[in-house]
Amino acid sequence: MKSITFIRHAKSSWEYQLPDEKRPLNKRGLFDAEFMSSLDIVKSFHPDAVFCSSAKRTRETCNFFLRNAVSAETQVVYLEELYDFSGSSVEAFIITLNPKLSNVFIFGHNNALTALVNQKGDQHIDNIPTCGIVKINFKTKSWSNCSKGTIEFKLFPKNLTP
Repeated sequence: MKSITFIRHAKSSWEYQLPDEKRPLNKRGLFDAEFMSSLDIVKSFHPDAVFCSSAKRTRETCNFFLRNAVSAETQVVYLEELYDFSGSSVEAFIITLNPKLSNVFIFGHNNALTALVNQKGDQHIDNIPTCGIVKINFKTKSWSNCSKGTIEFKLFPKNLTP
């Protein structure tokens, strides 16, 4: 079985005149990333590998998950091809994953993540909100066969925040 947990970056700041890939998290984004990465259910996912877009907001979001849910010792691969908004680069990346990996985290962006979840999952999701998490399980041994899976979890901050 293969499993992908898609995590959209937390809310980012538009306060500064920065290129898109250099925008940091804003106050709400920092809160949501801390909260979502601290959920016991997320801590139970135990990824074999973590892959993250090269954008600052995804790296900052990923760091919360490493600290709270995964392990600060887990190696993260930061990739420009995950700085994708259509989903085609992320999908191409997935089929190249090492077959020894079974469970991965992918930190990325919309519309790419929503498009991929709707293409690969068994439920339609209108929009994965910032810091939203969707885990899909696939009954296959090959990443190239991850075409239609079952959504195990969809966790969105607005549905969980106290």
